[in-house]
Amino acid sequence: MKILVICPRRVGDVFLATSVIRALRVRYPNAQLDMLVFRGTEVGVLSNPEIDNVISVPVRSSFGAQCRLIFKYYRQYDISISLLPGDRPVLYAWLMGKKRYGTLTLAKKYFWKKWALHKWVEFDGSRRHTLVMYHDIVADLTDSAKRAPQISKRVIEAEIQITRYTRWSHNNSYVVMHLTPKFRYKEWPLSKWHSLIQACLERDLGIILVGIFDGSALDGLNLMYADEPRVLNLLNQTSINELVKIIHSADCYIGTDTAVTHMAAATGTPTVAIFGPSSPLVWGPWPKDYSGGASAWRQTGSQTVANVTLIQGLGSCVPCLQEGCSQHIGSVSDCLVGLESTRVLQAILSYLER
Repeated sequence: MKILVICPRRVGDVFLATSVIRALRVRYPNAQLDMLVFRGTEVGVLSNPEIDNVISVPVRSSFGAQCRLIFKYYRQYDISISLLPGDRPVLYAWLMGKKRYGTLTLAKKYFWKKWALHKWVEFDGSRRHTLVMYHDIVADLTDSAKRAPQISKRVIEAEIQITRYTRWSHNNSYVVMHLTPKFRYKEWPLSKWHSLIQACLERDLGIILVGIFDGSALDGLNLMYADEPRVLNLLNQTSINELVKIIHSADCYIGTDTAVTHMAAATGTPTVAIFGPSSPLVWGPWPKDYSGGASAWRQTGSQTVANVTLIQGLGSCVPCLQEGCSQHIGSVSDCLVGLESTRVLQAILSYLER
């Protein structure tokens, strides 16, 4: 049997989809299990050995390239599964699979998707966690367990090849701070990070800084902590697999609403997730081995589930479910600007003192 899971979106979506990959592998141990994703998001599978092949497609491609892709994979799979409701993933499922599963919205203009899919569930971006919706799509193909996203042992057990890390005197006890989401509306201000770092240093904690910064911001951060031996600055210096390994060995991880924060939660490391406009109910990091109901999280309020503490910004509008206060990915979110570092520090200390 050949099965294709289709998830052409962001790295975080791809990583959450590894929970479905695991469920399918348990049910069909001998199947060929492939995944189709956008080029550049393949890192979200974290070298998962349960996936036989990863097909990467450009976010934008020519008509000719699309035709060649379809010709190559036309009806090649016994089962194709679209985890997303968009036109493109549903078309891929229809063209590549003999039996098709997926999700769709019920607007009249999308009537054709009901025809294209043999089994479908209504897309729900507000009442249940994304991972749960993924599992609902494949409910007829798997058991009822909601598995956490998967990180392979080969990633966790790999040696870290970063010399500065292996020689760092605090590598036996430290916290990891992931400073940079992909989009500005998810950012916690650098001034708040600085306050948190200083508070951790006052308690003699080792700190590893990770994330991707542009040149000008990176120069400033490098200068600020260049002479502080308790701070290991690995900004722009790790692969995603190395980063996950570093997080797995940490005493605590702190980050905003990013794919890396989902990965941190899946390692089992105590994780502090800083949330603003995004819905915790739909996008909260899935705690390791959690197998509850429609979501691990309530929509509002700071809360702790298993190894994850989610700290939500304050305000009657939170979560607004918009892309920042100006409703575009480059805008600022006031709820994150006003979230004080003392709240995050308290969550860190609560883990370290256990």
